Amino acid sequence: MDIIIAALEGLNLWWWLGLAAVLLIAELLTGTTYILWPAAAAFVTSLISSFTGWPVELAVFAILGVSFLVVGDRWLKPRLKSGADSGLNSRATYLVGESVTVVGGFSEGRGRVRHGDTEWSAKTEDGSDLAEGAKAIVAALDGTRLVVRA
Repeated sequence: MDIIIAALEGLNLWWWLGLAAVLLIAELLTGTTYILWPAAAAFVTSLISSFTGWPVELAVFAILGVSFLVVGDRWLKPRLKSGADSGLNSRATYLVGESVTVVGGFSEGRGRVRHGDTEWSAKTEDGSDLAEGAKAIVAALDGTRLVVRA
């Protein structure tokens, strides 16, 4: 029992910072964000370790670890994931508002248009037919098909 008490009395600023560093490395290896919160609790505990004894340090670490985990997982993580879609892997989203040229006459509101060096399947907003060579504006996307208006 004396060995355990002696080890606990040895807790200091550097011990807590070391624990925070080890937990951060573990977080980098897993990428789950669940280990990030105890690492933050260890860092905050290191800030108060110079002013308190080991029982208070352990209590602060436990309380902050659980609190940070609950707040981070329930409140912060969903907000970080709810960002706007960047459209990085959807090239067609950048075409909305761009001018296109009809390369094949439309029939029943459907046809093909060209933007740059790429041909796209297209349909008109109102179902009208466009003549070959006509200019149109991309209004929206419908899956992989462009929705255009004259």
